[in-house]
Amino acid sequence: MSLRNSINAYPQIFIIDGKEMHGSRNTAKGTVLVPYTLIPKIRIGDSILYKTGGGEISLTVTDLEEVEDGTLGVGTIHPHLLTLYVENKSSSTYKNQPSTTTFNIQSVSGQQVQVGESNNLVMNITLQELVEKISESDDPEAKSLLNKLLNNSTVSGVVGAGASALFAYLSK
Repeated sequence: MSLRNSINAYPQIFIIDGKEMHGSRNTAKGTVLVPYTLIPKIRIGDSILYKTGGGEISLTVTDLEEVEDGTLGVGTIHPHLLTLYVENKSSSTYKNQPSTTTFNIQSVSGQQVQVGESNNLVMNITLQELVEKISESDDPEAKSLLNKLLNNSTVSGVVGAGASALFAYLSK
């Protein structure tokens, strides 16, 4: 078998045990297949380098499997196949790191409570509840603004017949 077939079947280049070797990486499975004649010195926890374009990616070996005569002589002159299970440690820099915030809560009371971070509090209130709360308050400015809102023709058109009932409640 020619070296050209080896390069086609195992097109990627890895540095393993200080030696440049051809192999094939499957990122979905997290594996690197490397045909060999003499087994390279590699152990779980070791790093190998994957040469790409103009750079290198460091891969950490999490498990490995050696299969004698595993290549069946297909696509390479090497008889044996080394399967390395790898993890790209370089990519962890770009992944979102989980947050570890601790919240200690002793007592909580109220209608709306929000605990945590990066979350949203959704609050729904009916127009009737809004009118009731404002009319029960001692805030003349809020009452005036609500009165102005309810007298608006667009708001009256949207709210419909209920606007007059709400207006009457506000006038109490």
